[in-house]
Amino acid sequence: MKKLLLAALALNLFACFGGKDDTSTCDSDDTDCKGDTDTDTDTDTDTDTPAIDVVSYGYDATEWTYQVDTIGWFDAVTMYITQDTTSPWEEDHDLAELDFDPDGAWDQFGLTLPITDDWEAQESGVNTLFGNSISCENPYCESTMVWRVYAYTGADVADCVVWAGSAADVSIVMEDGCREITF
Repeated sequence: MKKLLLAALALNLFACFGGKDDTSTCDSDDTDCKGDTDTDTDTDTDTDTPAIDVVSYGYDATEWTYQVDTIGWFDAVTMYITQDTTSPWEEDHDLAELDFDPDGAWDQFGLTLPITDDWEAQESGVNTLFGNSISCENPYCESTMVWRVYAYTGADVADCVVWAGSAADVSIVMEDGCREITF
């Protein structure tokens, strides 16, 4: 499965920076492919403020992939994932910088996490337990998963977004200043 999200701030700011192509294509082995746009127009449009622009993720039987595109440069992007279940599993992952605009207009961070079947072998930034029978009550866990993505300038959180699967409550990872996004 692959999902693509345009955060509300991006809709207002993207034109100011000339943008890059943010369309997504699905791999032939993806189990599903769809996207949606958050169209909240009440968002502050300060073009000097870096922001999370596009969040996309996908999975198949062997791995999860994540990509975060930003407006402006960031020093780091991290992701926190948990489940809305009676026995939740939690993971933290640092995303690697994949590409950037030399003039500072955008950054791109991403991570591929192979699925492991051994909870003792799960390691931050290396693999994920989400997607196996130990931690999931449904295929790939997506419907019960909840995500929070932080983008940092220096040690400060400059922007963050949260979202949840169809059977999960996003309030589990809500933080002051984080924008809830939907697919």
